[in-house]
Amino acid sequence: MLEDGMGFADEHLIPLVDEGLGNSAYLVDLGNGRALAVDAARDLRDLRAAATRRGLTVAFAADTHLHADFLTGALQLAHDDGATVLASAAGRRAFPHTPLGDGDEVDLGGLTLRALATPGHTDEHVSFLLLDGARECGVFTGGSLIVGSAARTDLQGADRAEELARAQYRSLQRLTKLPDTTAVWPTHGAGSFCSAPPGAERITTIGAQKAANDLLAAPDEEAFVRRLLGSLDSYPVYFDRLGEINRRGPALLAAAPGLDPLNPERVRA
Repeated sequence: MLEDGMGFADEHLIPLVDEGLGNSAYLVDLGNGRALAVDAARDLRDLRAAATRRGLTVAFAADTHLHADFLTGALQLAHDDGATVLASAAGRRAFPHTPLGDGDEVDLGGLTLRALATPGHTDEHVSFLLLDGARECGVFTGGSLIVGSAARTDLQGADRAEELARAQYRSLQRLTKLPDTTAVWPTHGAGSFCSAPPGAERITTIGAQKAANDLLAAPDEEAFVRRLLGSLDSYPVYFDRLGEINRRGPALLAAAPGLDPLNPERVRA
């Protein structure tokens, strides 16, 4: 099932897993020393180390949605590397970026990135389909289709959870129309408060999810909504404010984040 997508991934894709948040960012080697970063967090140390190892500069930074669980690194990549930020036009981000609507495409220089509107996890959510000519290499699904599930729909408020669950159903139905061999590269994974189930797998394929994802096995929209809403649990309170910070654009960092060292006297005090 993974042959086509995994063949591309083995050569060009570098997943960057944050075990603490349960998320994955991705670095795609575009050739000629250029790279695409997808859903990069503001702490860019691992991404920069991976880029340095392959002699890459980030030329594009794409965000699938206004993240509630971490601050985006896209703005920092634009500042430091001159990266072009790619994001949903519906997100109304307040900093320079290339706003993309459903079906819009970006030429990455040999490969093409196509935006697919996939609302549900958030209103403005998009997935990014990576194309090599007419061939679907894989799709960055953010918080839409994830391994074994779909991400939570209550981050815009409990009163909108059902409405967005129905949008999530339609978005997943759209994604499952991609070829079965299309690789699926989600952002949220096991350990994420955005409702990824436990498990070791971080990437998958459309075909594998059609065969094994319980939400996709729901017989209709009503059953899907019941299953998804029934799986929701609590989430950290900061989730309620990070989306807006990411819309405005987080403050730029002058240096890598870190904590000031404490000497014994300060610890005793």
